[in-house]
Order: sequence, then C-alpha cells, then structure tokens
Amino acid sequence: MLSNQWKSLHLGLWELVFKVMDEGSITRVADMNSIQRSRLSRLISSLEEETGHRLLERQGRKLEPTMAALELRAKIEPMISDIRKALEAERENADSDKGGIRFGAMPGFLQTQVVPLIAEFQKRHPQVSFDVIGDDDPKAFMGGQTDLMLYYGPVNSANLVENWVTRSLFVPCASPKYLKEAGSPTSPEELVNHSGVIYTGRVRPHSDVMEKNGRVQTFRWKSMIRFNNILLAKTAAVEGCGIVLDMPLHHCFDEIMEGKLVPVLNGWRIPNLDNYIGATLAASKLRRVQMFIDFYVRRRREIEGEQKRRLQEKYSFIV
Repeated sequence: MLSNQWKSLHLGLWELVFKVMDEGSITRVADMNSIQRSRLSRLISSLEEETGHRLLERQGRKLEPTMAALELRAKIEPMISDIRKALEAERENADSDKGGIRFGAMPGFLQTQVVPLIAEFQKRHPQVSFDVIGDDDPKAFMGGQTDLMLYYGPVNSANLVENWVTRSLFVPCASPKYLKEAGSPTSPEELVNHSGVIYTGRVRPHSDVMEKNGRVQTFRWKSMIRFNNILLAKTAAVEGCGIVLDMPLHHCFDEIMEGKLVPVLNGWRIPNLDNYIGATLAASKLRRVQMFIDFYVRRRREIEGEQKRRLQEKYSFIV
C-alpha cells in the first residue's frame, strides 16, 4: 500500500504512469495490472499535485504525455531499468547457489572429518545438496563421477582445477599398553624389534623410509598386521597391536590428547604429503562449488593448524 506522502519516490508508480503514456489509456493499464481504474487515476493526480506538473493531457480519445512528463521519464526510467537489472542479477546469483555437488573422498576421512564440515556448510547454505561417494581409490571418483574430490596430490590433470589445502602430518604412535610391554623405539633401526600396524589402502603411496632433519632411513618390522582401512588400523594401534607409522594427525589427535596413543621415534616420521581438493573444469565454474572449496580450505587449515599447535606443545620433537 502506498503512503499518502512522497508518491513521487515510488518508482513502481512511475512505471505505471509510463505505461499509461505508452497505452494512452488509464483504463487499459489499470485492467492489465489488476488495479481499480479510479485508484490509478487518483494516484496519477496525486503525482501531478506533488510534482507541480500536469503529466497527461487528453487529445481526442487518447491520453498524451506533457513535456514535463517526457522530461521526468527520461530521468526516471533509466533508474527503474538499473534497479530491475540489479534485482535480476541478484536473483541469478542466488539461483546459481542452488543445486547439488557430487563429492568424492576417502571413507575414513569422510566419516570423521568431512561429514561434520558438510553439515556445517549446509547450515549456512541449505540450498546446496550433496551426493557423496566414499572410496579408498581416488581413481574411482576422478573419472567424471564427481564434481569435487579430495586426494593427495597434485595429480596435474588437465581435467581438474586443483586447490592446495594443507600438508599432511603423519604421526608414528602406539598405545601406552604396547610401549610398556615392548619399549619405545627412538630410531627406525629399532623397529626390527617391534610389531607394525600397516595401512595398505589405495588412498596414497606408502613409504618404506622415514626421515628426520634431512636424513632418510629404511626400516623393517619383526611382525606386521595389515589393514586396508585407516580407522581399523587406528583401532588396532589403540588396542596394543603395535606401532603405526603413518597415522594422519587428524585421525589420531583426539587419541593422543586423551592418552590412548603416544607419539614415538623422537621426530622420525614418514614423509609428508600434500592434501588437495579438486574440481572438474565444468564444476569449477559453479558458484556453489567455489563457495564450498573456499569454506573447506579455510576450515581445514584452521582445524589442522590448531591440532598441530597443540600437539607440538605436548611433544616438541614433532615438526
């Protein structure tokens, strides 16, 4: 409902006046816009009174614009056009946020790290939906089945837009129970006297060397128990089955803080790998995909940075 004052500032009313100028009839414009004819006539009269100019004159059976009306139209109509374009652009932007993202990653990482972030993202952007694929083999979701994927990289694929996220920190660790029974090794050479919990998944390459301060050392185990699932390997380590060398910090941080796992080997570690989030060329142009990439990179850097800081406060040899 228009107020009784400042009708001249109501651009929608001016748009109706311009339609009357084009049609030459208040009746026709009122019917086209479902407005009472008398109501539209009074609104135009109030505009004339407020501006101090007659806007329409009857010439025969048709209403014609006055010179003052034409001058006002030349100034006001571009503003209406600009506002309409701005509103349409905003609607297009909002619409581009809507839709789905096909997302692929490693099952263990999805379960403990990514699903909580997807939930956090969707609270902010409920218009975005996800179809999630979990697979230990990155090739399973790099063949066009997904729009967005997590992996160790880079893979330098012409079909992907790659975004570096963080550098993985692998923490060699074991349970207090195991270390009490078998002792705590301080160098890779001592692993020949220990049981190893080995992760064999296809998510990443597996190193047969450890490094510290530029030195590289091979290692051997007395015995091994192998798992193709990282969370099973962590459970085995917590239960005292042996030492796990390549447990990512994000998978063992809570257990270390709670005392269920203890870092070992005095700074020797499996070489770090880089974490990437990649999008297909087509998906990288979608606003919703870029929104999630920006959100994911920021949150993972915050989370992993805080975990590393707290771990180093407790175990200074971890770098």
